[in-house]
Amino acid sequence: MPSPQLAPHLVAGLNARAKWKSRDFDEAFRQAGEASELANEAGDDMAWWDMKSLQAECLRDHGRITEFLSLATELMENSLTTASPELGARAGTMVAVALQGLGRLAEAATTAADAAKLAAGDPDLVYVQILAQRALIAALAESRQLEDAWRECLELETLLSDYVDEDTAGKGYWVIGNVAFLADRVAEGSRYHDLAAERLSPSKDVDLWARFNRASAEMRLQARLSDAATLRCIERAELATDIVGGSERDHMEMSLVRAHWNYLSGDMHAAIAILEPLCAKSSILATQTSAEAHFLLARALVSAGRGKDALTFFGEAAGLFDQAALPERGTAVRDYLRDTVGE
Repeated sequence: MPSPQLAPHLVAGLNARAKWKSRDFDEAFRQAGEASELANEAGDDMAWWDMKSLQAECLRDHGRITEFLSLATELMENSLTTASPELGARAGTMVAVALQGLGRLAEAATTAADAAKLAAGDPDLVYVQILAQRALIAALAESRQLEDAWRECLELETLLSDYVDEDTAGKGYWVIGNVAFLADRVAEGSRYHDLAAERLSPSKDVDLWARFNRASAEMRLQARLSDAATLRCIERAELATDIVGGSERDHMEMSLVRAHWNYLSGDMHAAIAILEPLCAKSSILATQTSAEAHFLLARALVSAGRGKDALTFFGEAAGLFDQAALPERGTAVRDYLRDTVGE
């Protein structure tokens, strides 16, 4: 018997996903658009939805966050999505991730919480719930609502049973470790990140390995752990980022981690050399990340005896934190400025 042939829109979808996996995001976006049109003509609503979702992922992975939010919002408001808890949770999670990337943290947390509720209680949607729960925790943690974030981490841990795959479990332990570090639970942070590292593999996904090591290094640096383990995380992340290429935003975030290491190691010249050009084009970064970069540059300049040069960056950091709805971080900048520079 001849083997059954796939419908043209399914073949186009497989080709688009292959391009996405090879990180050719422009071509994947184009091919996913063609596949979605073919799926629409064929009356295959789910295939259409999946291809529009893939287009959104391409925009996210390319660092085009505003466009990502626009397309994710369109999907969330689509009638097919509103009729399905699974699609509603998936689209809501994408919107939450986009909002976080734009520094709209309160909206991100609310949207992610709503997405998690849509998937909760249905064992068939455990993977969808885990994704939403991770987005919720990330938004809460970046908002420094650490008690709420830790409570949601404990909820997430109950979902990371033996029935979920290692990749999903690794990403879950990763976000739990992030919150532990931020909450000064340093030993727990290290333990959860070790659990993540055991489950994530560079041979399976180099890009994921790069992002994990960069995030782990960033959390360790925020806990002021400038030790050999932190340096290994930075070096692994830099190597993996070079291998996969990465977007301009990826490379800037990696440079910020290296600059933070230089700052904690006392090499202010190296930190400033990275941070000055980075801050000059930091609009590419999420608002809260840009704020952290400006604050770090200001502190490095003060440590290098350039207090007057630092004033502008203190002001910009405080304003960016306020813009990202992080008034406590803005206050911390102003307190630091007053206590160290006397302004």
